[in-house]
Amino acid sequence: MKYLVFNLDNTGKHQIEETQVKTYLIDTFNIAFGYPHQQPWTINDFECRLESIRELLLSRNHNLDSIDVVIDKMISMHDKESSSTQCSSSSDTFNKAANAFHQAKSEFIKTNNNCSWSDGGCIWLHNTQISLNEYRHDDILTFDRYHGRQLITQSFIITSFITLSLEKDCITLSIGSTMNGKMIRMPIGCYSKSQNYIGDFQKNFTIELHRLLISIVKERQAMIQL
Repeated sequence: MKYLVFNLDNTGKHQIEETQVKTYLIDTFNIAFGYPHQQPWTINDFECRLESIRELLLSRNHNLDSIDVVIDKMISMHDKESSSTQCSSSSDTFNKAANAFHQAKSEFIKTNNNCSWSDGGCIWLHNTQISLNEYRHDDILTFDRYHGRQLITQSFIITSFITLSLEKDCITLSIGSTMNGKMIRMPIGCYSKSQNYIGDFQKNFTIELHRLLISIVKERQAMIQL
């Protein structure tokens, strides 16, 4: 097996598998600059990958070598991370929208048997665009159904979107899922930030989730027929 050997900062030699470095570089060029008909990475995406490559080559995080140490580090950061997230997302508008999604999912579970949401700790990711402030949250929707005597489990990655207009007093809430390399996105509603939209949102959430699942089924059918 071939290795690349680096001697860095007089701290000793660090062996890195050559194929691993090649995998990073090939994947970076393929995705960063885009396959045909695929959206390329943003500058932030590209910078994140470059940082990963740098860490791969330098291997400076010796104290994070084991998975257990990494998990312990993440747990120790949890309180600080939660506090930081609350500060960056502390507006009443965002909290109200996030709560609306939480309530809608809870109601959906109550009215649909053998269904569960895995919310991943309700961590929202923030993306700042030119004229929009957008938050997204990925979780897993799972259905359990019996096919004869066999229990079949179907899981879908569902993305919730909170889009705040920087110019208008409105907020757009959406759900989506990625299939065949493209995002299927359904707008649930556009509401005034001061509006009491929770009840209307819950009703529309179920409707648009139904439409989203229909679109996912159609995409899967199209993929099977190829």
